[in-house]
Amino acid sequence: MDNLFSQGVELAAFGMGIVFLFLALLILATRLMSLLVLRFQPETVPAIGADTMTQQSGFDMQQKTLAIISAAIMTHRKNN
Repeated sequence: MDNLFSQGVELAAFGMGIVFLFLALLILATRLMSLLVLRFQPETVPAIGADTMTQQSGFDMQQKTLAIISAAIMTHRKNN
């Protein structure tokens, strides 16, 4: 019985070691890929007029949102 228990502990330790090594290699590969992407990808510069959507007033956006929600509810009620 003692031999069977020691074999079980040995197998569990071996399995945990393999999983640990695999996860360590996975972390290293992910970091390496991240460094490569950051090195070779050109830095993007946002366009000057890129935020035209955010320049609308909050009231206009609320009106549009309310109209869209109302239309969706009416369509849902009409179909059901």
